[in-house]
Amino acid sequence: MSATAPLTRSPVIELRNVSKTFGEVRSLSDINFSVYPGEIVGLLGDNGAGKSTLVKTIARDLQSLGGDMTEGKGLNIGYFAQQELDVLRPQDTPLDHMIDLVKRLTAESKLSGQATREQDLRSFLGTFNFSGDMVKQPVGTMSGGEKARLVLAMIVWQRPNLLLLDEPTNHLDLATREALAMAINDFDGTVMLVSHDRALLRSVCEDF
Repeated sequence: MSATAPLTRSPVIELRNVSKTFGEVRSLSDINFSVYPGEIVGLLGDNGAGKSTLVKTIARDLQSLGGDMTEGKGLNIGYFAQQELDVLRPQDTPLDHMIDLVKRLTAESKLSGQATREQDLRSFLGTFNFSGDMVKQPVGTMSGGEKARLVLAMIVWQRPNLLLLDEPTNHLDLATREALAMAINDFDGTVMLVSHDRALLRSVCEDF
């Protein structure tokens, strides 16, 4: 896969001859491509072709065993995968999670000018359909789709400039899938998307 862009722009991420092997099985072999600012790129392939492995490698969750990966200046990655739902604490509410996120990013000096008052956090959660009593509902009582929405909200609030989405529509109902497509199209940064949802891919992706 190769994404084209004017020579005046520098890649957000560039991979050259990247490989990954699990035991005797080579999951990735000599991967070469660049992704540029503002692009929305879909990663296509059969099950087991290495799409998730590639995304995890870019997200730094896995280390490549060969080749080079060059990151653009100021790269800030937001990574969503189904296992990310495990970061949620069943007894805590969406508002609790947002408040704890603010505390963590403040301690790490990673805030990017976000409004951090409780009312601001409530308003932000409302854009992801967490309004009224839902902001105080324990996460353990929520559906899989609601949990996925909360994780996406927490990722987007951190203002990444590269958003990696690995099968984000699993567990989402139709209305939430449509809302996700709108959110991706409105996102100012770069998106790499792994999905079997053809409607989502057609509605958001510029390149494959």
